[in-house]
Amino acid sequence: MKKNPRDTYKAQLLNYDTLLLASDEECCYSLSEREVQIIMAFIEYTAWKTRYIATETEIDGNLIERWSGNLARKLMGGCCPDNDLHRFTEGGVYQSSSDGGETWIDDPEDDPRNDYIQAPPLPGEPSDGKRCAAADNVRDLFEQYRDNLIEIVGVTPALLAIIAGILAFIGVIAGISGVGIGVGVLFLSMAAEMIQIGGTGITAAITFTALENFRCLVYCRMNEDGELTYDEWQGLLGDVASHFSGFAETFFYQTVNGMGYIGVNNAATIGASTADDCDECLCEDCSNLENWEVIFGTILEQSAGYLRLSSTDAGSGNQAVRLANYNDPSHLECCAVTYNIISGVATNQAYYACGSSDPTFSVPPAETCMYDINVTNVFSAAMEIEFFFTECE
Repeated sequence: MKKNPRDTYKAQLLNYDTLLLASDEECCYSLSEREVQIIMAFIEYTAWKTRYIATETEIDGNLIERWSGNLARKLMGGCCPDNDLHRFTEGGVYQSSSDGGETWIDDPEDDPRNDYIQAPPLPGEPSDGKRCAAADNVRDLFEQYRDNLIEIVGVTPALLAIIAGILAFIGVIAGISGVGIGVGVLFLSMAAEMIQIGGTGITAAITFTALENFRCLVYCRMNEDGELTYDEWQGLLGDVASHFSGFAETFFYQTVNGMGYIGVNNAATIGASTADDCDECLCEDCSNLENWEVIFGTILEQSAGYLRLSSTDAGSGNQAVRLANYNDPSHLECCAVTYNIISGVATNQAYYACGSSDPTFSVPPAETCMYDINVTNVFSAAMEIEFFFTECE
């Protein structure tokens, strides 16, 4: 037998061997929110090796961390008195199940984030300036939020302390005295990553440039009252996922997700921003590629103003890459496109110039303004093509 630690502290030790043999079968217990909070206060210690009775069995640190994390997640998720089960998907969609988890359906009506109290928008008539000021307020609030989290990590680098700080922030933004503990499950991975990278890592990821880029994403999704609809909030989440990576993506995505569309709208009203010009955000710029649809092809790489695609089967033995932009019926406001065939051989090339309803069967000159482009190989040979998009002169 291995010796237990000296009596330098008092603690209830867990029997590691017994827990290894225990069943993983799940049950649903009736606990009040107060009781859940009490249990949550002790969960972090279950990931410490010193809280287990030492035997000949080597204690697996990764395993006990998983036990601790799973227990926290399940307590946060909960099993409500209506006998339904509820969860957030990996993408943050709230779902419910009435058959014990066999099937799940999206449930926005019961989503706790949609119960937040919405504040009135910024005063004044709807305008682009009002929209810009609202986005600026959101940006400034996220900067304060970042600084608060850095301070928490520096003083109390513990999972529950970080989540408590996040939920306190959202509680203020949501206009309620306390955010339901279920929302906290959205921040488990973010809090764990913050402990790992520390304040220095947070500062390196959430830079001035990152905050400015986030401001533009918010601005481009808002209406002229400085507000997001539920659908535009979901669009903002998609924008964040495609524009950021690493901890910056985690920070912005999970926070916007936890705030819900009402929380973001409320954040837009907190502050005294006088910004009235967000033209640098270029919301309608061709570099966003929002209006283009891939008819044939598979996206291999995408960034602002750039697409790289491989061809797909277009029928009748053809391989093709085709892009179309039909968002503007007049086809007068569309992108200048240049493309290179990286691999493979094109046998046919055609494009529709802006303002024309007839195709031109030739290789387009560089930076041709067009709303439809099709590159084909009639011998079933695959191609890879890169496209560059800029504004039409």
